[in-house]
Amino acid sequence: MEFKRDIKFTSQRLHFEIVSDQYVQDIFRELTPKVAKFLPFVPTGKIEDTYGFVSYSLNQLKKGEDITFVVLDRETNSFVGCCGIHEITSESASLGIWLKESASGKGLGTELIEALENYANKSLSVDCLIYNVDKNNKGSIKIAEKLGFVYHKSFLRKVSEEKVLDMLQYVKSTN
Repeated sequence: MEFKRDIKFTSQRLHFEIVSDQYVQDIFRELTPKVAKFLPFVPTGKIEDTYGFVSYSLNQLKKGEDITFVVLDRETNSFVGCCGIHEITSESASLGIWLKESASGKGLGTELIEALENYANKSLSVDCLIYNVDKNNKGSIKIAEKLGFVYHKSFLRKVSEEKVLDMLQYVKSTN
């Protein structure tokens, strides 16, 4: 199933739209090593890799496998971070988020996951949502538990020779 490039929706404080080249500079600037600490990739410091991320994301959207959004502040229209609904199948979809450093600690992560969940429940036919978090990412664990996701299993995710994430998988039924 191919998804349209014009998907947009809002939550209380945030606006979501499909990732595009328009936001490459924001993504490149805000995806710092500190922000990426618990993410399944390592920022390279090369702007062309950010363009590659956007291109890959749009291709995944076209194939109906992932929907990657940029997140903007509704009042200021400033960039807040990125999020997505990934690995979409008829059984499940995986939710992922990252916020720029200055947006952390304001409850936006919870709002992001809740908004993605609401969008998925209205627009996708999946039986459950998956939210994978590193076991050391206390903020994301709080989000999962607060929103009713249930611990399912743990696993290691090798990102690179230097970076291995110790993941906890949380799931939530959409029924």
